[in-house]
Amino acid sequence: MRSTSVVTVSLLLMGGVLAGPAFAEKDLLKLAKEAGFPATSCQYCHASKLPKKDTFKRDELNERGKWLAAEKDKEKAKTVSIDWLKGYPGSKEQ
Repeated sequence: MRSTSVVTVSLLLMGGVLAGPAFAEKDLLKLAKEAGFPATSCQYCHASKLPKKDTFKRDELNERGKWLAAEKDKEKAKTVSIDWLKGYPGSKEQ
């Protein structure tokens, strides 16, 4: 009985950890919408559905996403800033 409880708790914790990246991306999507960008889904920056954190590859980003990733590297930032989209050269939005 005790081992079942340990397994259950472990699975719940793992589920919370793996769900983290998706929540982060949804926050970025929400921020982009609030800033007035025409972001309607994760595909605004990603080429396909969001992968799990441990399988994420930059080649799964579209051009906008790759540009944001390059800005993140250039700025030596821990996370992407939605404000950077104002400088995205690939479109005339904002």
